Amino acid sequence: MKKATALKLPALLIAAVIIALSFAGCKNEPEDPHDQIIYYNIDNEPITLDPQIANDAGARLVILNIFEGLTRIDKDNNTVPGAAQSWDISTDRMMYTFDLRKDIRWNDNTPVTAQDFVFGIKRALAPETMSPTASSLFSIKNAEKYHSGAAEEDSLGIFALADDKLIIQLEYPDPTFLSVLSTPPAMPCSKSFFENTAGQYGRLDDKILSNGAFYVRENGWAHDEYICIRRNEYYKGENEVIPAGVNISIGKHYDNICSAIDTGETDCGSISSSEIEKAKASGLLLTSFGDTVWGITFNTQNEYLKNTALRRSLLSSLDRYKLNSFIPSGCSETTHIIPDSAQAEGKKYRAAAGDISFTPYPRPKQLLQEALKELGAASAPTITILCPDDEYSGKMANHMIECWNELTNGYFNKEPVSLSVLKDRVSEGSFEAVIVPLTIQGETPLSTLEMFESSSEFNPSALMDENYDSLIQNVRKNPATGTIDASRTAEQYLCDNAVFYPVFTENRFYASAGNVQNIIFHPYGAEADFIITKKISE
Repeated sequence: MKKATALKLPALLIAAVIIALSFAGCKNEPEDPHDQIIYYNIDNEPITLDPQIANDAGARLVILNIFEGLTRIDKDNNTVPGAAQSWDISTDRMMYTFDLRKDIRWNDNTPVTAQDFVFGIKRALAPETMSPTASSLFSIKNAEKYHSGAAEEDSLGIFALADDKLIIQLEYPDPTFLSVLSTPPAMPCSKSFFENTAGQYGRLDDKILSNGAFYVRENGWAHDEYICIRRNEYYKGENEVIPAGVNISIGKHYDNICSAIDTGETDCGSISSSEIEKAKASGLLLTSFGDTVWGITFNTQNEYLKNTALRRSLLSSLDRYKLNSFIPSGCSETTHIIPDSAQAEGKKYRAAAGDISFTPYPRPKQLLQEALKELGAASAPTITILCPDDEYSGKMANHMIECWNELTNGYFNKEPVSLSVLKDRVSEGSFEAVIVPLTIQGETPLSTLEMFESSSEFNPSALMDENYDSLIQNVRKNPATGTIDASRTAEQYLCDNAVFYPVFTENRFYASAGNVQNIIFHPYGAEADFIITKKISE
């Protein structure tokens, strides 16, 4: 008789199967919130989970949950203590002294120290790191000079006084500095752990050390499929970590997000404006933020479109009333580059700054002739309008072509592409005119204005203007009482020079199951915090 043999699967395969099955979702959730798993989906695979380098939406969401800065943002969008239990600010607001929580630890049970924060911030600012988010830390003393290679690391205004105390000196008062310390580039990094990863830090589940509410479980990152994070038992903070973990699927496209939430495939997710009524009818909870401004801009490095008069004449020829008729449902008209939700000096920026918008020239054909004379050109150039391949953008581009053909007696055309391709093309400067979204990453006017800075990674107009860069420096370096005036001047400069022509504000919508409570959606950056999330019995 042949003896039966046991089938031995490799441990990694068994782990992968168990994790994959856990993504099936289940309506019979454990009653104890501490035993519950939350289900979520991100659109794209994070390039890395290295906080000092990552800048895509999916990575930011995961990093927000597995790391914690000196501060964190609570459910009311207030800056509250994070890894630091308290801080003191000097009377001139140029020096911050932070005291860390007692006995805080990484998820491997080793101590988190002040030096870990010093190393993390210095690494974000180091020229060789090439961090796309380093500029958010430029208010630190000598940070911008160090980042550009004009100062030594030792000159930076950050140092540890003890394992549980550090000091940060500023170059100029920054009213947003405490909230900046809750963002990825300011997260701690263990120098010894980092050096032992041999260049793979943040790229694999076993190359990540977390001090946040969750950590990436062993074999919990299957690239392009899922990331499983679990409660960090060593975490100490203002809040108790409630759920056992979060299963984050990657790139899962639901035909009907409302049905996916109802069946338990996911607990929440972003929805389009066309799905709002369906979500309401299904009893889903809705959260929305107006953090994206769509508009028309030009490649200011183009040999013709670098001319301000040409850009002004093109924009002045548009029929604003007609453009507004192409705005998608769920979106709202705007003439402002900086979103109306922006805050400065503790108040609504727009209410304080007033109406700052592009003023059309009454005789665009005359202005066109002046532009051609300045350029030494006999006729207007042929321009291709890059636009998203959706119905509304297509109609908007057609109107632009109609107006510009009539203005110039020339020939214009459009090139519809997917939104991801459009963003890549804009980043590369491979366009002439474009209908493009500006997704804002923060609540201050600077979050919008710095996109047009010469050093910006995503500069929608390819603007390289020393005068404008100087205005941005004024916004950064103005004390709290001068931020609105400096921002107003920079915004007016963009309008007067026909750099960006706003058309509408797009709202970002999230839907979650009616029994899911306390997902903290942040208004900027497409981030969700699950630290106190729970499901209640229906």
